[in-house]
Amino acid sequence: MLVSQRLPLSVQRSKPSVAGSRASTRRAIAVNAVNPAAGRLYDYIIVGGGSSGCVLANRLTADGKKNVLLLEAGESGEKSTDVSIPAGLTRLFKHPAFDWGLMTGTEKQLLAREIYLARGKALGGSSCTNATLYHRGAASDYDNWGLEGWGSKDVMEYFKKAEDFPDSGNAQVHGTGGLMHVERPRYENPLHDKFFEACKDVGMKHNPDFNDWSRPQTGFGEFQVTQNRGQRADLGRQALTPVLDRPNLKVVTGARSSKIAFEESGGKQITKGVEFLTEVPLGERFHAELAPGGEVLLCAGAIHSPHLLQLSGVGAASTLNEHNIPLVADLAGVGQNLQDHPACLVAERMRTEYYKYSMTDQVYDDKSNLKLNQVLNYMLFRKGPLTSTGCDHGGFMSSTGSGEADLQLRFVPACSLDPDGVVAYTKAGEMKKNQFKWPGGFTIQLLAVRAKSKGSVGLKNSDPFSSPDINVNYFQDPSDMAVLKYGLSMARKICASDHLAQYIDVEECPGSTRTSDDSLEEYIRRTVHSGNALVGTCRMGVDSHDGSVVSAKDMKVHGIEGLRVIDTSVIPTIPGGQTGAPAVMIAERVAALLTR
Repeated sequence: MLVSQRLPLSVQRSKPSVAGSRASTRRAIAVNAVNPAAGRLYDYIIVGGGSSGCVLANRLTADGKKNVLLLEAGESGEKSTDVSIPAGLTRLFKHPAFDWGLMTGTEKQLLAREIYLARGKALGGSSCTNATLYHRGAASDYDNWGLEGWGSKDVMEYFKKAEDFPDSGNAQVHGTGGLMHVERPRYENPLHDKFFEACKDVGMKHNPDFNDWSRPQTGFGEFQVTQNRGQRADLGRQALTPVLDRPNLKVVTGARSSKIAFEESGGKQITKGVEFLTEVPLGERFHAELAPGGEVLLCAGAIHSPHLLQLSGVGAASTLNEHNIPLVADLAGVGQNLQDHPACLVAERMRTEYYKYSMTDQVYDDKSNLKLNQVLNYMLFRKGPLTSTGCDHGGFMSSTGSGEADLQLRFVPACSLDPDGVVAYTKAGEMKKNQFKWPGGFTIQLLAVRAKSKGSVGLKNSDPFSSPDINVNYFQDPSDMAVLKYGLSMARKICASDHLAQYIDVEECPGSTRTSDDSLEEYIRRTVHSGNALVGTCRMGVDSHDGSVVSAKDMKVHGIEGLRVIDTSVIPTIPGGQTGAPAVMIAERVAALLTR
């Protein structure tokens, strides 16, 4: 284990302890390994350096009174242009360094498919790899949770505290000076205006700010983005990097947490620390120890937080017994209640004379090389298509007529050549390698943003390095299928408007021959993909009797002292928008509780 000389000294990054291949013996690794967390007891050990973890590391070390250790399995993405340039999103799905590469099990209801779930593995977590969209949902999302302290008026305070949006023009709704930098999209494409006009043709109204709760969420418009002058404003960059020189903060990257350690005392389970490795899976298991009264703050996200709890003996007793894991706390809710935004799309290929309007044509030449003028436009002025992840214009609709939006439309001025939107982005990132000329067009991605179906995260075995057993369980509730069918119908109506129809050559997806209800349902089941908004698997509530995992008062795990969960896994019901902003809001609210 070496201290990096290219990062601030408070960051330690795992290095091979012994030269050579993985064939090196475990004993050799153990003999030469040095525990990067040794020599200090910690008031807080933060497991997971994603959005929530980075915010907590910043806030909890601000007064210099508490010693904080942050353990992150990934590395820093700050020097990667794939991370910093928003258009680099196409290269980040299944990225070997910055993504966990998670797949669900075989989903029978999805025609025996496995679904890829993009989860960021870096300082900043999924804020390094997501589409940079800033959405809070609606006031009703939080009021409907029915939990004291988490109503819309309560959470608005922390949304504003977390935000830095100096050009919002609405100080009643938006904040300044926070850790989450927000701005309006910098890339304008002629097709954006055509899309907006087509939305008017189907009865939609303009929404100038989807985060203004004084008006309905429905309508069309620009989506605000978590960027800073056209650069991705991930939370590693915004919240953690500026405070790495604090002497009371230690950050260890490449640290895979394998178990939370507990000790029984006086009939109570007391959290003692965290077991982790920096050489996976053969390395020595190190221990980070808490100071008396210290706490572990679990911020590993909606997949890895419940997985680590179960590996540590916190979960349903029957599940833990099945895998011979000693029981610490019988909490049946751990890993249950998984929620997401299932998505499908409509893609239109344009007539060749209009290819010039397509984002891919503006960025790439005929040999799939980046166009120099766009590189210079970005480097010198932070403008143009490289500032965009592609989907920062769109809208929200209600499929039921109730007025509450349950469908999000994300307009992309580029043609998806795969009905799985995530695969399409991956193909775009491989254009150069494959010497492929991407045809011009546009896509409307459709997300069921208040989906009711619930899945689970469990154990395949007791090996901490086995991937979790994930069941997204899309369409368990048939209303989610109805939302996406409605979305396909409305997207086609939008594309049929004179404002867009003039550009279209052929419908690439689903294809004009798919018109019957049965064929559209088959298309959705065959192509549905994740909107990457996973929540709910350690949900907050009143006590363990209501099936919750943590207390809504303070995020403490029921029945255990010194352990809290602070990430999107605590969300009881998914909000109607991307979940990056709620993740930071939750961290800010708990940080305020811990530092008051």
